[in-house]
Amino acid sequence: MTSTIPFPTSGTPGTSGIMSELQPADLKHSELSMVTCNGNPLTYQVCDFVYDNSPSTSFLDTAELFYETRAGHYENPLITATSRTLIADIHALVRQFSIVDIPKPSKIFSALLPRVFIKESVGSDPWFRVLRIWSEIEELNESESFDGHKRSIVEHTLNILFFPDLHMGFKMPKSLSLRTTESTPASETIHELSLVTPSLPVPGTPFAVPSPLHLQLHVITCLSFNEQGRITYHRDVWDMRDVIGLVPGMRIAQWILGRAGAWGLSWIAKRLRSQPHSTSLITSAETIV
Repeated sequence: MTSTIPFPTSGTPGTSGIMSELQPADLKHSELSMVTCNGNPLTYQVCDFVYDNSPSTSFLDTAELFYETRAGHYENPLITATSRTLIADIHALVRQFSIVDIPKPSKIFSALLPRVFIKESVGSDPWFRVLRIWSEIEELNESESFDGHKRSIVEHTLNILFFPDLHMGFKMPKSLSLRTTESTPASETIHELSLVTPSLPVPGTPFAVPSPLHLQLHVITCLSFNEQGRITYHRDVWDMRDVIGLVPGMRIAQWILGRAGAWGLSWIAKRLRSQPHSTSLITSAETIV
């Protein structure tokens, strides 16, 4: 038995302690984050810390806040973690690979030769950027059962971009506050933060083509909360079709093979219906009914 009543709010006893410890002033903003809108604040807090791209944020502290001590469970098609410590370590490792840069040669030599003084130029920008990974929320569904347990299903797209400096018409999304001001509607906020598809410029022309270095994976995240507002079950689901589509050229192959397979099954069905044996089977089945 479910309902569409929003849950939990900042005033809910089970989550007021968590929300009070996660004030916006304490949140460390990252270069990349995901697009948010109005909804369950606890769900967005979890998604922001789990799928955020700042390697400086300690997920161990958030795991202690969000996950149930004994019943915390996380799984995806590749791994299964049954303890809060394992969950924190896995997500911390993933977050380290969300931003990959090549440092300047001066910093490399300084690390290799710590005793040799090398003058560095002003600014901490890397030599070039290699990888950026971020998530964009598309849809969120919430439900609450009669016994106080809650469930959230979040549909989001995982973006993987190689060599972002080579692309045009794309601005890296900044970290966003999980709360929308009253004067700014949520629809306008999402519109302002909408991303332009990364594209590669064609030399000598004002045109650009879609980048093969930009990969997208559709992910469905299922979160189950107990009556205290702690996560008891966390699962990320990937479609095998979407995973195969990450391989260059496979999307076109899937488009062709998928339609060819549908036409083939239709042809087989018509051939079976045209056979006398299949007609007799249908007639006998109708007689029995």
